[in-house]
Amino acid sequence: MPFTPVTDDLFVLRGPVNIYLLRVHDGYALVDTGFPGSEKKLLQALAELGVAPEDIRHILLTHAHPDHIGSAAAIKRLTGAKVYASAIDAPIIEAGTGFRPGTASPGWRNRAVMAIISRIIRKVPPTLVDHKLHGHDGVPFLNDFTSIPAPGHCAGQLAFLWNRAGGILFAADTTINRGGGMKLTAGNEDIDEARRSLARLAEHSFEIICFGHGPVVTSGGDALWRSVWLHGPEAAPRS
Repeated sequence: MPFTPVTDDLFVLRGPVNIYLLRVHDGYALVDTGFPGSEKKLLQALAELGVAPEDIRHILLTHAHPDHIGSAAAIKRLTGAKVYASAIDAPIIEAGTGFRPGTASPGWRNRAVMAIISRIIRKVPPTLVDHKLHGHDGVPFLNDFTSIPAPGHCAGQLAFLWNRAGGILFAADTTINRGGGMKLTAGNEDIDEARRSLARLAEHSFEIICFGHGPVVTSGGDALWRSVWLHGPEAAPRS
């Protein structure tokens, strides 16, 4: 599957976990790296776009779950890119293990998914985090890009806001886009904190939403976000 354009400077490689490619002043940056073993598929998709491995200069990791950091070590080794991640999650990324447990969100489907996830990947290849982010940090290669703490699904989870094209929110796993709408992820370390993160992200302005899982929303993102996470049924606390 090839990278497909979202904007002139943003591309998405769709899959079980989305990987995003950003064109930046000194080359390219990736947001997340997929499951372990994703590097071959990723490099092939980059080649089809005319991007060489050495063009990848930066790897931004949204949170320390195996499906998002699994190929970070391999991609760092193959490209020489620097890794950026939350200081909270950096010890897990650098150990490749020690993943914190989560609890299933409401619903039988979420319980089934969490039962499967808890039995599969418990260790990934470790990699050094070159730049540890502490929340509301910028990055040296983009002057209009900011990290936003978004704990709940994962204590160190970061969303990213890129002030391009009316605002681009990289929502990580704060929510997924499934079945025609935004929903809670299958599991969270702290579901109440996850809901608070969703409400805090509603304070920002953005046209585009890039999810860790599911298709990109290309317009009206912040209004849609508020309709779901401030006013819709998904916003209501559940037992």
